[in-house]
Amino acid sequence: MKGYQLVKEIREAKGAHPDRVFIKWWRNEEDFIDFDLLDRFLQNLKESEKIDGFELINEDEMWRTLEARCQGRVSREKRDGDWVLHWTPPPNRNVEEAQTEYPYTPESMVKILDSETNYNYVD
Repeated sequence: MKGYQLVKEIREAKGAHPDRVFIKWWRNEEDFIDFDLLDRFLQNLKESEKIDGFELINEDEMWRTLEARCQGRVSREKRDGDWVLHWTPPPNRNVEEAQTEYPYTPESMVKILDSETNYNYVD
């Protein structure tokens, strides 16, 4: 699936499920899987980009993905009415920021997953 066809299918799926703010997408020949914020993915999508499939997911599904990937090194707690994420980076991993507490937002979840996987998520 390429550019315009992909955008059309994503917009149809988003219309049916407006709570899904993340995209999980893949290329079969590379055994490649990635996650991104849906809006950012659409902004950066090139017309020539080839993608074999995608799934739109919501915050709960992304949270479960993050929990599974971090294997006990991520948690969330409610503080003053807002959810907060606590994350311990993998051992021997240099991270851009030495931050271990994040707001519970879609942007934070993607940032932690990208750092956790070194931008190379493989399922």
